[in-house]
Amino acid sequence: MTALVEVEVRRLWARRLTRTLGIVLLVGMVVAPPVVDRAFRERARIERDADLERCIQAQPPKVRDGVTMPTIPDTVRSPAERAARCERAIPPRDGTFHLREIGEILRPLGALLIIAGFMVGASAIGADWQAGFLPTLLTWEGRRTRVFLAKLVAVAGTVLVAVAVWQVLLTLVLTPFAAARDATDGTGAAWLRETGGLGLRVAAVAAGATAVGYALALVGRGTAAALGGGLAYVLVLESVLSSNFTPLRPWLVLDNAIVFVKGQFEGGPGGDVPGRTVVASAVLLAAYLAVLLSVAAIVFRRRDVT
Repeated sequence: MTALVEVEVRRLWARRLTRTLGIVLLVGMVVAPPVVDRAFRERARIERDADLERCIQAQPPKVRDGVTMPTIPDTVRSPAERAARCERAIPPRDGTFHLREIGEILRPLGALLIIAGFMVGASAIGADWQAGFLPTLLTWEGRRTRVFLAKLVAVAGTVLVAVAVWQVLLTLVLTPFAAARDATDGTGAAWLRETGGLGLRVAAVAAGATAVGYALALVGRGTAAALGGGLAYVLVLESVLSSNFTPLRPWLVLDNAIVFVKGQFEGGPGGDVPGRTVVASAVLLAAYLAVLLSVAAIVFRRRDVT
């Protein structure tokens, strides 16, 4: 079993898609400091412009970083006068990236990493079907359950480790960038636990998405079947159900994955699924994944692969 897993890991790293994604991730780390700096400064500018517009229009002010933005009395009617007073009252926002805000980077990037994991899982087994490799493999290793598990462990385990390591490396790359600007405040033990938990949850969901792509491609005998089926389910079926059948939201994969990645810890609110905890979301997602993998394993064992 171990030897078979090692072979599958080497085959996975030799694939063009895996190498391409590796290069993209490496380039992403290199360009992260200037891109993050620009993104945070642009966000600060957009937020201040929005606050100015709300002030001029006499709308309720937003709360930014725990501070309620200033307002101008309704007695000031002139738009020009209101604009001038709002400009003086609302200070420019600090667009400096602080290391404690790394979670605001890891969360959106986590969605991309999860999608990439799904693609890697689907492509890994889909290419074996298309190249006719599986029938050849089964001529010398006829234990199909063993083959199924070895391929699954290789691809899902590789994605799990790769995503976790990449997030650590990204944080390390941004640390001296933040330190040079004296923006490492608030990065104590609590921050480390929170950030580490976020990274592990993103890696776990990415590995789960990889396993889903693997199972769908195994059953559908191709990468296209997995990509089409997975995207159609998430973007069409779950989107419709989530928008129009609210009672079903606690049982949908995407909503529970969002709760799990967000890290609304046990005892707190469930984010997009009211009352749902991280533990409950993890259990539900694991149960769905176990059922899907079991079905895929049964189909693989009974299917004629010639």
